[in-house]
Amino acid sequence: MRLRHLSVVVPAHNEALRIGATLARLVEGLPRHAERFEIVVVDDGSTDGTAEIVEREFAGRARVVRRSPCGGKGAAVRAGVLAAQGEWILMTDADLSIPLDELARLAERADRAPLVIGSKRAPGNSIEYPFLRRVVGGLGQLLIALFVVRGFHDTQCGFKLYRADVARELFAASRIDGFGFDFEVLFLARRLGYAVEEVPVRVEHQLGSSVRASSYLAVLGEVLRVNWNRLQGRYPAPRGVSD
Repeated sequence: MRLRHLSVVVPAHNEALRIGATLARLVEGLPRHAERFEIVVVDDGSTDGTAEIVEREFAGRARVVRRSPCGGKGAAVRAGVLAAQGEWILMTDADLSIPLDELARLAERADRAPLVIGSKRAPGNSIEYPFLRRVVGGLGQLLIALFVVRGFHDTQCGFKLYRADVARELFAASRIDGFGFDFEVLFLARRLGYAVEEVPVRVEHQLGSSVRASSYLAVLGEVLRVNWNRLQGRYPAPRGVSD
């Protein structure tokens, strides 16, 4: 299934060494998946010239949303979602560790749910992450399921397809600026009655990933923040199932 109009949001912090290769692969591959597309790179306070590379080498093919100082992945994705102009929005990481061709799996479910998320841990996936990262990530996922949102094998995969109107509503209501934004947005989707489809995707571990053990520790704090925000009434009231 080819999407009619797709925005691809790429959050980037100090990605000068690989942003060019990533964008070249997107520009080449996206016509297979969308009739029309745009690429939005959100430069989150980079100090290595990431934004300048995009503007110099991909003028007219990708646009940059600049944020300064660095505000976190959640803040960067939120800015990209609010700037996107397509009918559907794909979030993908700057390392493109999930090959673009996996978008076909997500697009096949776009007629069933306004959120279709890639999953590294769902049955049928192919995961190549190092052992320690798999273990720590699995423990984090267990805590997310216990205290924030249940029913998903993997909330943190950086490859998600959103219907644009729903994405704007969810991200406008989100409060987490760090890596925990992923499970916060899924919590909000459930709270507001939006269906979510989870799809296994192939993953290719990339050297130099921005995800560290400290990132997972930060996520634990954000689990607490989501629950605190809920108790303080900072999220929209629950409502019934939407389309």
